[in-house]
Amino acid sequence: MLRAVLIAGLLAAGSPAGAQDTGMQALPAAPAIPEQPPRWIRGTDVELMVTREVNSRSAKAGDRFRLRVNAPVSVDGVEVIPVGAIAWGEVISARGTGAAGGKGQLSLRLLHVDTRWGPVGLNGTKGAEGDSNTGGVILGVLGFGLLGLLNKGGNATFKAGDIIHGYLTEGEMPAVAPLVVVN
Repeated sequence: MLRAVLIAGLLAAGSPAGAQDTGMQALPAAPAIPEQPPRWIRGTDVELMVTREVNSRSAKAGDRFRLRVNAPVSVDGVEVIPVGAIAWGEVISARGTGAAGGKGQLSLRLLHVDTRWGPVGLNGTKGAEGDSNTGGVILGVLGFGLLGLLNKGGNATFKAGDIIHGYLTEGEMPAVAPLVVVN
């Protein structure tokens, strides 16, 4: 019983009505002032890591994939994009392997990096080709006749852990050092 009375007393003291009884009023919460976005510098390098394999066997044009920021990005000495931030890329074209040792091809482009101020555009493309299998085709033809032409080449792959560099497309143009003429 005493326990219930103590709990009720503590609850009453913590309520706004209890605060008014003691003559104290709670201060209104200050409105949250959003932090201004940093001064982005166009062309700033962003090192990205592929988080899941993207290959020409399963990818198709238009597929989007995640990347991870691999090195912090600083502007004016302040870290604005931390390691681990998410970036996005898109498959431009993908061609799987073909018969007669044809190799796969894969082309990617970078879209944007997610920051606490919203997405910031990235620029950059990357391509890869698989290995050709001409030797395997020749051996296959010698051993199996025309069925040897069905040997395929390798798929183009961006493996998890591969590094891709992108560049910010938004913000100010970088400052150019003044031209110094030496006589």
